[in-house]
Amino acid sequence: KGTDSKNYIDRNIKYSDSSKLLDAQNDAVMMEWETPLMQAHASILCPKEGLSVLNVGFGMGIVDKALQKKKPKAHTIIEAHAGVIARMKKDKWHEKPGITILEGRWQDVIGDLKGQFDAIFFDTYGEYYDDMREFQSWLPRILKEGGIYSFFNGFCPDNIIFQGVMCQVVKIELSRIKIDANFLEVDIDIDEKQWEGVKRKYFWSNTYYLPICTKQKTTSATQATSSSNAKKSENESKVSNMDIEK
Repeated sequence: KGTDSKNYIDRNIKYSDSSKLLDAQNDAVMMEWETPLMQAHASILCPKEGLSVLNVGFGMGIVDKALQKKKPKAHTIIEAHAGVIARMKKDKWHEKPGITILEGRWQDVIGDLKGQFDAIFFDTYGEYYDDMREFQSWLPRILKEGGIYSFFNGFCPDNIIFQGVMCQVVKIELSRIKIDANFLEVDIDIDEKQWEGVKRKYFWSNTYYLPICTKQKTTSATQATSSSNAKKSENESKVSNMDIEK
C-alpha cells in the first residue's frame, strides 16, 4: 500500500466518512472492504478468549475491534501516525481495559514490549518487504511457542503468480526461524464503487491468501534426552552390526 512510511508519518491523513483512511495523496491507508478479512484474521489469531495479542498498525482499528470481540487478556497496539493516535484517543481506545498503546514506529518501540504474545498481527503502511523481514526477525523473541502470527497479505496484488512466489518466500524464510506458514484461501467481493475518491487500488483479486504462521513448540528436555538415548543406542547397534559383518 502507498508511499514510504517515514513520509507518510510526516503528512496529514483524513478519515473519509467511515469507509476510508486516506493519506495526503488520496492513497488509501485502509478501507472498510477489509472488514471481513480482518474478522477472519482475528478468528485465526484468537481461537479462544483470554489470550495476549499484539497489533502493529491501527489504521481504522478494524482488526482491533475484531480482536476485542475475542476478549483478549491483554491487547497491545503499536501506532506511528499522530493523526491516527489522535483518532484513537478521541474514540477512547486508551481507556479500554487491557489495552496498551505504544506510540511510534515499531522499529523504535518494539524493544519496549513486555513478555511474549499468543497472537501477533502486522499491517503497516508504506513499508517494504525488507521492513517486514526485519519485523519477522523479532518473532522468536516476542511470539510464544504455539502462538500465531499473521499479516495483511497485499503482496503483488495485481499479479497472482508473483503473489504466489512471495508467499513461498515468506514460508521459506519463516521456516528458518521455526515458524510454519500456511495460506488460507478467502473469497472476497469488493464493490468497485468503494474505490471512488481513492488515487489507486491496492487489491485486485477476488481471492485473498490469509497467512497462518505458527511458531513451533520445542520438545521438552525429557523428550530430547529420550530421543538422544534412542539415537545413541541405534548408532551403537549399527556399529556392532558393522563389526559383525566385517
